[in-house]
Amino acid sequence: MLFRSVSQSRYMIVVPNHWLPEDFRDNRTDGVSLADLERKCDSRDSVETDHQIEKRKKDKRIAIYAAMIENDQEITYLPK
Repeated sequence: MLFRSVSQSRYMIVVPNHWLPEDFRDNRTDGVSLADLERKCDSRDSVETDHQIEKRKKDKRIAIYAAMIENDQEITYLPK
């Protein structure tokens, strides 16, 4: 019950637009609720950049190549 009231209170607390960076402002209203700010932060933080995606894939291929060398196997090309 307490958790529900805490999560619902996030919709009641509104932060004025002039306190927020441009990316977080809601120009349709005078402010943004804490719940909306949390959603914007979560979506912004969870997105990988193209560079991060490529680096993760490259690291995976390097680990596979290292295992092939370690096992004295012929190195076969792994497509991207």
